Amino acid sequence: MLDCRFSVFKKIFGVGFGKFSRHILGSIRGIFSFLSVSSLFIGGTGFFKTFIGYFLLGVHPNFLVCFAVFLVSFSVYTLDKIADLDKDTVSMPARAGFLQGRKNLAIAYSSLAYLISIIIIFISRPISSLFLLVPMMANAAYGIRLIPGIPRLKDIPVMKNTVVAFSWALVTIMIPVTYQSHWKAGTFSLVVFMVLYFMFIKTFIDTVLYDIRDESGDRINNVRTIPVLMGLEKTILILLALNSTLLLVLPLFEGISWLLILTLVIYGYAYILYFRERRDPLALDFCVEGEWMLASLSLMAILGSTTLCW
Repeated sequence: MLDCRFSVFKKIFGVGFGKFSRHILGSIRGIFSFLSVSSLFIGGTGFFKTFIGYFLLGVHPNFLVCFAVFLVSFSVYTLDKIADLDKDTVSMPARAGFLQGRKNLAIAYSSLAYLISIIIIFISRPISSLFLLVPMMANAAYGIRLIPGIPRLKDIPVMKNTVVAFSWALVTIMIPVTYQSHWKAGTFSLVVFMVLYFMFIKTFIDTVLYDIRDESGDRINNVRTIPVLMGLEKTILILLALNSTLLLVLPLFEGISWLLILTLVIYGYAYILYFRERRDPLALDFCVEGEWMLASLSLMAILGSTTLCW
């Protein structure tokens, strides 16, 4: 009799707990989905990339600068999503659905975010604000035929990935660099170059992983990305090779900086291999863009969020 009652209790409890767990997971997924389609999550990536840039340069982070890069990232990617609505209808219907009917509002608040970011940087360091114009200028140059008879950058394979990676490497690294009043010659210049290279390659890899996700939509719209032109297997091999070149950066660093770079490289291998097959789009956002947030929060926990001494 006792066993029977226990069995009934277990079934009732199990069903209730199962429904509760699914509700919690569904709510978490809903929140994360909103952060992703609204570009708030990618904006956070800009914030944390800049934070990591400060750390690798050995400079105390300026959180106002990080916030300005958050606003720029949020603005640029919102505008990109509006421009890619037709393609997203196939590859990212949730994102397309979110922006449908909100285009004018999205253009307004993303433009305001860009303006605020420029004001924030211009007030304290006018020359640094010029780097905030790089993503917008790159987007314009990317889609416009600059010289008659010569293809647009948009029509040249790999240029999208290169332009995006170079733009964000400049924004997240060169703004912290230009904020410094005094410079060490020689070695420090080499460190700046290698940190730029590190951020460029990491961002380039991320953009190609998104091309893998969007391959079906790109094929329909005749967009010649690396996965479309070379196929999935060769694309993954290229990404693994590029990720391996980041190991060349390690000799310039030591201590926690060395460990951070090594961890990010190993993590890069892991998500490249994981996303060699098409996965949940939200999983890609979380694993690829969330990398910088996880790394930054780990550093804050290790070093102390108030002192951040290294």
